Amino acid sequence: MDCPSCEEHIGWEWVEEEAIEPNEVFECPECEESLRYLIDEGTYLGPQHKTVEVVD
Repeated sequence: MDCPSCEEHIGWEWVEEEAIEPNEVFECPECEESLRYLIDEGTYLGPQHKTVEVVD
């Protein structure tokens, strides 16, 4: 996934190592922006679609 703020790639391996759950706020390891990822299930994009958003 890419950080929407700095556009650096954040690997899912890093998210799993840090034990970050969906809807949990975390900081981008590059720019330290507060982020959250969401999982939409059963969308037209497939069985699971993951999105990352900046949290204010």
